[in-house]
Amino acid sequence: MTRILGLTLVVLLSACVANAAQVVTVQDVVDYRNNVWSDTSGVWFLVPKELSDDPCNWYEDHPPWHRGSNQDWGWTHNISARVPLDATGIVSATLTIMAWDVDSDEGEDNVIFVNSRYLGSLTGVDRDWQAVTFELPSPVLDELWRTSQLYVYMDIDQMLDPSFGYRVTLKNSTLKVRYNTTGTAPTAVPVYRFWSPVTSSHFYTTDEAERDGLIANYPGIWIYEGNAYNALLVAGSTTARPVHRFWSPTAGGHFYTIDEKEKSSIIATYPPSVWTYEGIAFYAYASGEQPSSTLPVHRFWSPLVSHHFYTMDEVEKDYILRNYPPEIWTYEGIAWYAFLP
Repeated sequence: MTRILGLTLVVLLSACVANAAQVVTVQDVVDYRNNVWSDTSGVWFLVPKELSDDPCNWYEDHPPWHRGSNQDWGWTHNISARVPLDATGIVSATLTIMAWDVDSDEGEDNVIFVNSRYLGSLTGVDRDWQAVTFELPSPVLDELWRTSQLYVYMDIDQMLDPSFGYRVTLKNSTLKVRYNTTGTAPTAVPVYRFWSPVTSSHFYTTDEAERDGLIANYPGIWIYEGNAYNALLVAGSTTARPVHRFWSPTAGGHFYTIDEKEKSSIIATYPPSVWTYEGIAFYAYASGEQPSSTLPVHRFWSPLVSHHFYTMDEVEKDYILRNYPPEIWTYEGIAWYAFLP
């Protein structure tokens, strides 16, 4: 049975320069923090002695609590949010498991699998912690590069008779991945959002001077709503595409698109008095080309006020769909992918 352990911490550890490129190490620590006794979901570890009158509880074990033979379980490492944007591949990766009371000298065999592939067995001594580090093989590295995830499964006492099997306590599991990068990863910046009650339209900009000018000079016309999401100022070596910005003097609002055909069609079809092309607003990702660390930005069109609206907020998107009919706000799908603020 799969169980994701407690709190996941993802930390960018180091960047070692090699010529123009860099090797960047990303670390993911999955740490078991607590356990809830539940007759419906099951008991993952035996509770401490002070919480139970059961004489069979092995209260000597160091918390977090232990599991025994035939109580195998697994957890997931997910590093999708921290894969470098300019990563070109994985150099190497290690998995380190810290466990308590692994009596390997007495025949205890806690076997570790990753993505259903045999990795090796834990080693350790009676009543103490010991860390075991495994080098991930090439097939696993290929899968990790494609999915940015790693599923770890621990078969407790694989070969022993369950009637006298040993116990094991897991403290944490650490995945370290070394990525080759180009060294040209662009920096994500805030996309600031404004609302105008005068024109019933939204405005988005990455330009801090433009943001500050609207706040200072047009307080009754443009209301600052904060950071909508993060995007890129340049594409760098990523697959990011330009998001183009138009201004309509007729409608009194802006329009944004990542679609080159849509951009070209507007320029060819409408004179500047209807839609004026203002250039590239920022860079984001088209559907199907987005990195796993991005989220969709949804696009709405209002035939009532003749304006578009863009949001990454799923709650906001669902609220609009639930409360406004298409003649007020029509959902047009995913505009592009960007980063959480």
